[in-house]
Amino acid sequence: ELITGIDLVEQMINVAAGKPLGLKQDAVQINGWSIENRLYAEDPYRNFLPSIGRLTRYRPPAETASDDHIIRNDTGVYEGGEISMYYDPMIAKLCSWALSRAGAIELMRLALDRFEVEGIGHNLPFLSAVMDHPKFISGDMTTAFIAEEYPDGFEGVTLPTVALRRVVAASAAMYRVGEIRRAQISGRLDNHARKVGDHWVVCLQGESHGVTVAADQNGALVTFEDGASHYVSGAWTPGIKLADMLVDKTPLVMKVDEISGGFRLRTRGADLKVTIRSPRHAELALLMPEKLPPDTSKLLLCPMPGMLVKLSVEEGEEVQEGQALCTIEAMKMENILRAERKGVVQKVNALAGDSLAVDDVIIEFE
Repeated sequence: ELITGIDLVEQMINVAAGKPLGLKQDAVQINGWSIENRLYAEDPYRNFLPSIGRLTRYRPPAETASDDHIIRNDTGVYEGGEISMYYDPMIAKLCSWALSRAGAIELMRLALDRFEVEGIGHNLPFLSAVMDHPKFISGDMTTAFIAEEYPDGFEGVTLPTVALRRVVAASAAMYRVGEIRRAQISGRLDNHARKVGDHWVVCLQGESHGVTVAADQNGALVTFEDGASHYVSGAWTPGIKLADMLVDKTPLVMKVDEISGGFRLRTRGADLKVTIRSPRHAELALLMPEKLPPDTSKLLLCPMPGMLVKLSVEEGEEVQEGQALCTIEAMKMENILRAERKGVVQKVNALAGDSLAVDDVIIEFE
């Protein structure tokens, strides 16, 4: 529709009503390039299993239209609404149009970064990853794209070093803004004014970056230890969930969750935990023991919200690798969960008919 200006639904309704098609093939003119991304309540980190729940936050990107670009979002959901297990999990159809394919892709990248969805699992990270994938950019792809490029499942995006340094610079500038606000909290003791430093250590994906932040009225110049620098500007303040920044005059859009000592940032399909500390705090943090994740190797966890419709084993039963353990129903589909290895059922924690949430423990093994 965007590249022809023809409303296809209108034409289909007219034909269904017995009216003749109101145009001929030579009247269909192609203008520009368009891309449609379908936002689904499916979790790409769990092999695109359906996700249900309440949309605690739903803020689509602004719809815009001009002579050289269009952003359109077709949707039927709203913030506070519920994605249930009984209907199709599609949330929205996000479309971009531009005069060139590269322009349409770039518009879509920014629109996906500006699309805020919370409360459920969704495929926004995967869609962003596709928009940056070399095969998609070149157009050299087939319907086997997911199987070929993600044979072990989608595990997120690893941003290139250049992009990570832009995130580091923006994070340092944003954190300093928050520190200035925290330093101005009223009720402090007299003669105990808190000074906000200019030197910080930003830790991202296991690497530490020493930076210096020199702020002015328009933004901040963030300089790395190797002498490289980035100028960061934007209207972000603490509490805002979407940081629409410029780094060296190039857009950087990030979804922001403030965590202890830093941020959780999501951009271009990457989910990043960033910590920002003073040099002394960073030195002491190296002495802290690493918290290990819990051992779930002897548990069968529910991979998606749904209903347990069938339990195929009982306590004390010995199961073999690949044996069916139970069946979960969600989004009009039945999913059979199978044993990953040989074992003995120690305890069954759910019964047929129970509604389960993600990661609920269904079965414990010896």
